[in-house]
Amino acid sequence: MKKLLIIPICILIVALSCKKDKSTDQEEEIVKGDIKQVTETVNGITYKLFTSNSSTTFKGILVVGSGNDENNPSEGAINGATETALCEKAAANGYAAAIVRYQKPPAGADWNSRAKLLGEDFNRAIVGISGKYGIDKSKSVVGGFSYTSFMLFTDISMNATLSYTKGVLGACGASGQWNAQNFKVPIFAINCSGNFEGNYNGKALYDQIPANSPIKAKSEGVTDNSCNTHCGGSWTDKMYAKMVTWLQ
Repeated sequence: MKKLLIIPICILIVALSCKKDKSTDQEEEIVKGDIKQVTETVNGITYKLFTSNSSTTFKGILVVGSGNDENNPSEGAINGATETALCEKAAANGYAAAIVRYQKPPAGADWNSRAKLLGEDFNRAIVGISGKYGIDKSKSVVGGFSYTSFMLFTDISMNATLSYTKGVLGACGASGQWNAQNFKVPIFAINCSGNFEGNYNGKALYDQIPANSPIKAKSEGVTDNSCNTHCGGSWTDKMYAKMVTWLQ
């Protein structure tokens, strides 16, 4: 009788050991038309990657981040409509584009440390995509909306983490004069009229970049008079066009 019991127990052990590993780096794939979405964790960071089913090589990397509550930020969301629209347009035209799930900052983290952490998360995403999909990491652009734009503008003025990228697409964000004078990569700042984000934003932020700055010529600031609310514009095409210019 004991021998008979040993056989089913052994079978159960083998079956359990062969169960599929559902670790955090498991890919979750969705196909919508010609666009493939894959949520994956690579290099210690999770992102939703958009690529074209017809692309086997990629022109470059775009990584964007979501808005958030600047007083109590959570981890970055990866399902936003505006971020998705931008990534889908980039993917449809041969780029690998991702929305990054940046970390929730530690309790008590100040503005500058939060910006540094977000910049490091963007870097980890770029490095992960670069290594996995064989794309030169220097062919990359970062961007975001609202909170992420504020954080990226701060990070590229204070830290060199993203200095290898071609530029920052910053929608409905703002930064200070000192920051503008110390940007390490070109920016594209776009905002609605009304100064909802405070000084300096849009065209006014671009104007704060010194004329002799090496990033001035490739930067641009737009104040969109067709809208007058926070993040009220439709800017997918404008942001995409600037990305293409930088990555040529």
